[in-house]
Amino acid sequence: MNKKGVTSGLVFFSLVALLSACGSKKETANESKDVQEDVLASEQVMHLTVESELATTDSVLVAENITFAGVNQFIEGLYRLGENNDPIPALAKSEDISDDGLTYTFHLREDALWSNGDPVTAHDFVFSWRRNVDPTSGAAYSYLFEDIKNASEIIAGERPLEELGVKALDDTTLEVTLETPIAYFPSLMSFVSFFPQNEAFVLEAGDQYGTSSETTLSNGPFLLTDWDNGLDENWSYEKNPTYWDAENVDLTKITNQVIKEVATGVNLYEKGDVDNALLSGEYAKQYQEDPSYTVEYFSRTNYLEVNQTDNPYLKNESLRKALALAINREELTSSILNNGSLPITGLVPDHFVQHPETGIEFAEEAGDFYTYNLTEAQRLVEEAKQELGVDTIELELLGDDDETSKRVMEYLQGELQNNLDGVKIKLLNVPFSARLAKAAAGDFDLISSGWSGYVSDPMIMLDVLYSTSSYNNGGYANDKVDQLINDAKEIHANDPLLRWDDMLEAHQIALEDAALIPIYQKGEAMLRNPKIKGIGINSVGARYTYKDAYIVE
Repeated sequence: MNKKGVTSGLVFFSLVALLSACGSKKETANESKDVQEDVLASEQVMHLTVESELATTDSVLVAENITFAGVNQFIEGLYRLGENNDPIPALAKSEDISDDGLTYTFHLREDALWSNGDPVTAHDFVFSWRRNVDPTSGAAYSYLFEDIKNASEIIAGERPLEELGVKALDDTTLEVTLETPIAYFPSLMSFVSFFPQNEAFVLEAGDQYGTSSETTLSNGPFLLTDWDNGLDENWSYEKNPTYWDAENVDLTKITNQVIKEVATGVNLYEKGDVDNALLSGEYAKQYQEDPSYTVEYFSRTNYLEVNQTDNPYLKNESLRKALALAINREELTSSILNNGSLPITGLVPDHFVQHPETGIEFAEEAGDFYTYNLTEAQRLVEEAKQELGVDTIELELLGDDDETSKRVMEYLQGELQNNLDGVKIKLLNVPFSARLAKAAAGDFDLISSGWSGYVSDPMIMLDVLYSTSSYNNGGYANDKVDQLINDAKEIHANDPLLRWDDMLEAHQIALEDAALIPIYQKGEAMLRNPKIKGIGINSVGARYTYKDAYIVE
């Protein structure tokens, strides 16, 4: 076994001498020692705006970003994400990994407690993970467990829950057995679905578990308070005095207020009532020079899926490439979206994952594929029409019915019709659930869609290119791409450099095939109080960590 010690990724040093009356000083381990230390404000209360309500606090059922970020504040797993999306220790003190990469043994902290006083044990992970793979539980992300031994058969109802490859060897030792090595497994352990649950508490609460503050048990840096159900538009997180690292948590309270209108959020921010406000459109332009303005990036690539199975036009590679080259992504992101989103010409987003040795972003190393080239796009569409024996190509573009989706689709419709002679685009906007259903059924020509990374690894994005993937709605298939993905997952799973090369080559082949048409990487422009320091912001998984946040004078 290869022993890997786990050390803290961010440590705060408290200075008790010569402190000013208004608060203590603070220095973080990732700051230079010669940087002036921050003086803490006397009141450590942060007031946040969020876009929607908490849906549930049952980590098995959580399925959307706002709730992921919320649960991440008051429940903790084996790891949490630190700088550059790297996993840092939470409940795990250390881990052992077998030489074949198939067995992980996690050694837990002895001082971790639930908010009812119970110790957090390895049994809590076993209970939670079994709930995730239970086909009757309605778990939102059960598929993430499929690489754990026997999980796929359990999810399919073919094996009992007790045969899942996870065991509590004792109260503080958790053993996990995989079907195949997973290079990013420690990062996966930071994802909310893998958080522990207290069996006795969950069973006693029954179907009310995770529906209120009273039926939620915490083991993280904060406690959930003032929350009754999924309709509440105000709730709080308060410092958890029994948290194992409570001495390094400075915030005493975080209030949350649901604000769905940009203008309302900006007004509250300007009055000093809240510490952040989401921006878009004209507001984003107005505040770009403001010291409070910032842009946060998501590991989400928005793209057009192309139906290469049923649509005879889109089986033509020249047409797919013409469509990809006819879109001015710079104009779309700067003039239509104007929310911090970035133009993207590949599948893997920027600010996502770096080469294990050089530190170069995957997106940078992959290079550009479909930058705006009207001359080449027009040449290719004429070539496609000749190959297809047609003068006119009519396609339907399917997408969601929210305001942003409609604006993006209308822009794409104009670009493709105006730039490509003979191409006609009809728009179909439907609710999100209906779009997913039509995509799964193959009932589309083009879909305005996208994919997000839940951990920082290129494979999370490349999975949509695999010929038999349930997320490959367009039916793209290339034997070489499948082979390279398999090699990265199996043959080279324990060799980071060869695995990287496999993924880079698979990405290049698929993009050269125009397997899909990348459009933009999602970004979010906002105002944030510059006096707030230390917020953990990640492009994958739970977006925010407030454990190390603090407010300065």
